[in-house]
Amino acid sequence: MSELTSPRNRKESQAETRARLIAVGREHFVRFGLGGAVAEKIAAEAGYTRGALYANFENLEALFVAVVQSTKDAERQKFQAILENGGTVEDRFGMMREAVGDLVTRPAWVVLEAEFQANALRNEKIREAFLAQQELRRREGGVLMGQFASRLGLTLSSSPEEVVAVLMSLVEGLAVRQAISGQVNPEKAKRMAMLCFDRLVVVGTGKG
Repeated sequence: MSELTSPRNRKESQAETRARLIAVGREHFVRFGLGGAVAEKIAAEAGYTRGALYANFENLEALFVAVVQSTKDAERQKFQAILENGGTVEDRFGMMREAVGDLVTRPAWVVLEAEFQANALRNEKIREAFLAQQELRRREGGVLMGQFASRLGLTLSSSPEEVVAVLMSLVEGLAVRQAISGQVNPEKAKRMAMLCFDRLVVVGTGKG
């Protein structure tokens, strides 16, 4: 079997195709929403046919969920990198706090989050995906928050999973409300997000 047709190369090619479709899909969903996005246009802009899109995703909703999931994965990886950073406890805690605040300053993230929630109310499949992702974030976020607490000597206001659930609900609600009001002030929104964080997580008083 030649290199060009090897299973590994096919797998890599498919991964590249999916990544490209997700990247272009994110732009379209942010601009037009799930209801306004068109599969043919996403595929064409990504450099593929409509058939290629449906070979990788069951439907447009599945692509949308993949877009949201990729955003959540990037969030988790950012916090994981902070945890593994070789800096001091104070440095890593500061980066953790800033990263939470930065979530509400990214317009694309805010729009996708609002779109995900709105469609979860109307679309059963999106609702199932939303609930599954919430549960996954709660579990994985709880593990990560527990690691932060252990390594940095943090005191949490509740269990790691509950802190993550409350923190994300507050931050997401703040971000969406700011976007809807049309009075988005990134620095103000970031300060409010970090204020939420400060009520749930404290550094320097844990068992460490």
